[in-house]
Amino acid sequence: MKKEQDIIFPINYNLFFEPNLKEFNFLGRAEIEIKIQKPTAQIILNSKELKIKKASIKYNNKILNPKIQLDEKEDNLILNLNQKISNEATIEIQFEGNLNDTLAGFYRSKYSHKGKEKYLATTQFEAPYARKAFPCFDEPNKKATFSVQLSIDKNMKAISNMPIKEEKIENNKKIISFQKTPLMSTYLLYMGVGEFEFIEDKLDNTLIRIVTTPGKSKEGKFALELTKKFLKYFQDYSQIKYPLPKLDLIAIPDFAAGAMENWGAITFREVLLLFDPEKTSTRIKKRIAEVIAHELWHQWSGNLVTMEWWNDLWLNESFATYMAYKALNHYFPEWRVWEDFISSETAEAFSADSLKTTHSIEVEVKSPNEIEEIFDKISYGKGGSVLRMIDNYLGESKFREGVQKYLNKYQYKNAVAQDLWDALSEISDVPIKEIMESWIKQKNFPLVEAKKENSSLILKQKDFSQSKNDKLWKIPIVIKTENKTINTLMTKKTQKLDIDNSNWFKLNSNQEGFYRVQYEKDNLEKLKELMGKKDLSTIDRWGIQNDLFNLTINDNITLDIYLDFIKHYNKEENYFVLEDIASNMRYIYTIFSNEKFWSKIWSNFKSHINSPFKETFNKLGWNPKKGEKEEDSLLRALTISYLGFAEDKEITSTAIKKFNEFVNSSSLNPDLSGVIYSLAARNSNGETFSNLVEKYTKIEIIEEKIKLLASLYRFKNPAILKNSLDFALSENVRIQDLRTVFGSLSSNPDIRQILLPWIKENWKKLEKYKNTHFVFMGLIESLIVSYVGKEKEEEIRSFLDSKETGYEKTKANAFELMQINTNWLENNSRILENYFS
Repeated sequence: MKKEQDIIFPINYNLFFEPNLKEFNFLGRAEIEIKIQKPTAQIILNSKELKIKKASIKYNNKILNPKIQLDEKEDNLILNLNQKISNEATIEIQFEGNLNDTLAGFYRSKYSHKGKEKYLATTQFEAPYARKAFPCFDEPNKKATFSVQLSIDKNMKAISNMPIKEEKIENNKKIISFQKTPLMSTYLLYMGVGEFEFIEDKLDNTLIRIVTTPGKSKEGKFALELTKKFLKYFQDYSQIKYPLPKLDLIAIPDFAAGAMENWGAITFREVLLLFDPEKTSTRIKKRIAEVIAHELWHQWSGNLVTMEWWNDLWLNESFATYMAYKALNHYFPEWRVWEDFISSETAEAFSADSLKTTHSIEVEVKSPNEIEEIFDKISYGKGGSVLRMIDNYLGESKFREGVQKYLNKYQYKNAVAQDLWDALSEISDVPIKEIMESWIKQKNFPLVEAKKENSSLILKQKDFSQSKNDKLWKIPIVIKTENKTINTLMTKKTQKLDIDNSNWFKLNSNQEGFYRVQYEKDNLEKLKELMGKKDLSTIDRWGIQNDLFNLTINDNITLDIYLDFIKHYNKEENYFVLEDIASNMRYIYTIFSNEKFWSKIWSNFKSHINSPFKETFNKLGWNPKKGEKEEDSLLRALTISYLGFAEDKEITSTAIKKFNEFVNSSSLNPDLSGVIYSLAARNSNGETFSNLVEKYTKIEIIEEKIKLLASLYRFKNPAILKNSLDFALSENVRIQDLRTVFGSLSSNPDIRQILLPWIKENWKKLEKYKNTHFVFMGLIESLIVSYVGKEKEEEIRSFLDSKETGYEKTKANAFELMQINTNWLENNSRILENYFS
């Protein structure tokens, strides 16, 4: 994808667009001032799905008319001249395009207002989709300035990266010209046209606006407050003032990802920006804050300083992932956000990076599909976790000073990973490059085996994925003992440390390192005792059992060892710890519950670790207390959900009763509604399906719509599940929300009876989502990981091989995960049967 023609660089784009929200198309003109470093008779731009009407080149006061050539395979527009040109020139192109419905490029988004169907036009240019809106040099290192002009209907409003410079009426149209942007990459350009509403405030001289469709602006107040906080925090942290005069946060009804950091005009899914204190759950409230902080840090890392090429995407995404949590922790320490970071970012990255088919943080990419596939748990979660590890190793002040040095040096430019390492090394005198290259350039992560010999600790590192590659990591190790905390850097395969005569030890204290730990039996027994007493921090209690569970999946130990260990968590009350135990028990159920022996052990299995959930629920009850902590709200939902999963009769019957009351128009607590919908579906019949669908089609609260949709894939009955799948392809479900569908169904083992036949039957309908990459990748992944067993693997491979699906990394990862689950099942079925019989 990256072109060899690196002799031509854009200087400025003068862009004109006239979008038509009735015919769903647009007219466009581009004047691109370029610098040509070496004489050439050929200019190559990127263009995709555009009709080129006319192209010319101004050069030395002459108009040159090139021969137009389109290379659709490479997304290239080639302008061939009959003479060589150099130095400065201006390309002029007239073109037409479609306001598509694939959520990429210049696209349309549908919404309702006062019973009327309406549309707005919006853009999504990351990764390589600016080329779908205008011919351009669509590479992150070809930064330029942009001057945008939009011709729109008089009742509409327009938004771009910069404030409006001029507005006038011509031919019954409103012509809006925006101020010129600073130097930036094409993927950060934004244009929006619609009947927008605004609420606004200021931080110093920066205008901050929350932008919504009509009638929703009041739900932007929370986001406005957060934006002011986080903008100040990041200005202080970076010691660089936010460089644009305004900052818009825009809620878009149809949006493929979660949010996008367009400079000065950040776009969001509505559910991740809009907040109603009466109707928004605690979980979504925290998620809104995290996503806003993530996108705001991008205004510095990503926008001001941009990666040279997509192989360093992590420089954008890992940084924003990590820095978002630092900002959250600064303003909301009571949220205990590092627990959220570990459970959502680190743990998910561990899962993805344990595969042999994973990729390194820094990864070569060539095609558009390959770029989309690295917007994943490695580029976000692993990279963010490695930055957290380095921040803690260097110390917060040194890390911050290095980040400031890096941002100041490369502002309005492009950077590579080495540039960040150089900045951190210069202020710390630590060989950061040597440490970081072992984490950035090689895939997977280490398993550290720990064994005590007298007063010494023997540490051995190996590849957790059990690849045969001879990998070595430089690992910052933090060890907690009953007497002290030890910090060291592990640089060899085997390393020996003195820990005196400590009775016990715990590696990776506070889970700051990106590695898993395997203990010898004696130390594991001593750690068991600490679990019951809760003598270790919640993060360390989480880490020990989480490592153990994943060691069973990786075939390092058997499942009975984990099941024995978690019995010592019977007094646990922390949400972070209990949520992971609940998730692990559900995962066992998902993989093993279709086996013949399951009915014999279910009764004992479901009561194995019930006591901490039951005791916590008895303290909290169904009804929230005034002024209670956010964690209590989350704990209440978790305990009800898990006890419902374990078929607690009182919980189940109460949930069904509350659902029936909801059907008859009463409201539900937003922290409990999703749990109640799911329990009602899991324990009900076709009438419940009809009620869920009816509520979904009528309710306007976006979060509730998503929860209702997810619950449709929790039923046990195959016929109802098939109806749920058919419903997903109806016009009632937005394309963006198919990700919710696929995520929900893959954790329901009952879907295996019908999913593959349904996908085969509906393949032609599903194929149309190939250009909506997050959706299609979710479909492929869910199809594969929903199943277990070699026979099903062969059948699914055969089916997918007969189709042109693309997304090879996604398929490879999913099939490996399927194989791991199959091996886990085969190696532990007898153990599980004997344990609970």
